[in-house]
Amino acid sequence: MKYRVMVTDKLSKKGIDELKKFSEIEVVEKDTLSAEELKKEIKDYDAVIIRSATKLTADIIQCADKLKVISRAGVGVDNIDVAAATEKGIVVMNAPSGNTISTAELTFALMISLARKVAFSYNSLKEGNWDRKSFKGVELLGKTLGVVGLGRIGTEVAKRAKAFGMDILGFDPYISEERASNLGIELATLEKIYKESDFISIHTPLTDQTRGMIGEKELAMMKNSVRIINCARGGIIDEEALAKALNEGKVAGAAIDVWSKEPPFEPRNPLLDAPNCLTIPHLGASTEEAQFYVAIESAESVANFLVNGVIVNSLNMPSLDKEVFERLKNYVTLTEKMGSAVSQLIDGQIEQVKITFVGDIAQNDTSILTRAALKGLFEAFLGETVNYVNAIPIANSRGIKVIEQKEDFYHEYTNLICVSVKSDKAEMEIWGTVYSGTQAKFVKFNEYFFEVDPSGIFITISNQDKPGVIGKIGTILGDNNINIAGLRLGRDQKTKLALTLVKVDSDINENVKKQLQDMEEVKSLKIMKL
Repeated sequence: MKYRVMVTDKLSKKGIDELKKFSEIEVVEKDTLSAEELKKEIKDYDAVIIRSATKLTADIIQCADKLKVISRAGVGVDNIDVAAATEKGIVVMNAPSGNTISTAELTFALMISLARKVAFSYNSLKEGNWDRKSFKGVELLGKTLGVVGLGRIGTEVAKRAKAFGMDILGFDPYISEERASNLGIELATLEKIYKESDFISIHTPLTDQTRGMIGEKELAMMKNSVRIINCARGGIIDEEALAKALNEGKVAGAAIDVWSKEPPFEPRNPLLDAPNCLTIPHLGASTEEAQFYVAIESAESVANFLVNGVIVNSLNMPSLDKEVFERLKNYVTLTEKMGSAVSQLIDGQIEQVKITFVGDIAQNDTSILTRAALKGLFEAFLGETVNYVNAIPIANSRGIKVIEQKEDFYHEYTNLICVSVKSDKAEMEIWGTVYSGTQAKFVKFNEYFFEVDPSGIFITISNQDKPGVIGKIGTILGDNNINIAGLRLGRDQKTKLALTLVKVDSDINENVKKQLQDMEEVKSLKIMKL
């Protein structure tokens, strides 16, 4: 059988050559196509390899009748509608390691350029000015670098910063104290990083949690001498807020490689005209070496999948045969949601994750369920960079202890999954089960027993167990035109505390959240989206 593979966006020739080694594969090279051209063209291919220029939206994917696999020759897949691909049964892959060093080195190039005002003085000299006074810089030695996100790239940046004699503060909810210490990094809260850092470098994916994570409030916390570098994803920093801070002198400098809209001209991004802002056109992976490695990695992944049926670097599919996955798929979904729930409810740095399988489910190979729990746990912060394939290596790289255990029998449930997570500040446990093979439920939160259908938006409230609390909650939500879709209440007679889960039909804004938190009976409140 011959498989047709379309390669767009001028992939490195080495990747093309790798694909052509396989007699089963026909390679068709295309320039970057428009959306309408893609809709017509993509229906004839079994696989497509793209870089960042090609956008595979849901309507384009719907036209891909034969498509089996999409590979992104790079890390981010924000130009691919992964949900639409998953629904259509298309495996989405990326090349997660190929551009690590290139992006880390670019980050440092920008950091040094900001510190010594290299680009700004270059432009001044080219304009005929011999102006040394305006371009007095600072040394890196002894300065504090705040690294937000300690994955592959963030840790490589930290290693280089240590060589320059910098002190490193790092934020990543999924790295242990021990692992950070071994890297010479002091784990810190985002607030501490914002307040104490001389330089801040961003290395997180773009998710709902990280979108706009640095805005006016966060910029106001920072030193006036702070310099900010973003080689991660556009949209993590509020660009309007950063431009304003640069214009007002609140931020000493910024270097931006990535943009919320690329290219950033229509409308014109305000950072392009902001003072002391070094702007470049998304060059993180633009080295010969990075393009070579991501091309080879992508080509090998696609060829292995098409010819040998092997799935690697997948973002939406476990490495299982179809029969086993069909049997376990409801448990996979449940366990992933259990991990996601814990990540949204627990505070502190994650240190240990224990997944216990009880009853009939324990007779299966449950490794995919362990990976699903970790994927759900990590995804809020790591986004599409975490998947069923790399969830355990991510935990290991961050020094998080993962324990999987099985028990043959538990009298209350035929099948039970327990996800227990320990951080440096708290412990959290959720139980889940699947009734009749299809009805997934959460059945316990810590010491509180009640059944919850794990889908939708929930307000989780720890409150005093006394009359009138539910009424007050309902009144606040009603006054703000928020409809209650369901309510579950668990009580602890010893502590006289209750856990209230209110399912609502719409998002909860900060104003409503504050009104609820200000109730004297409320001990804590979190929003959980499943």
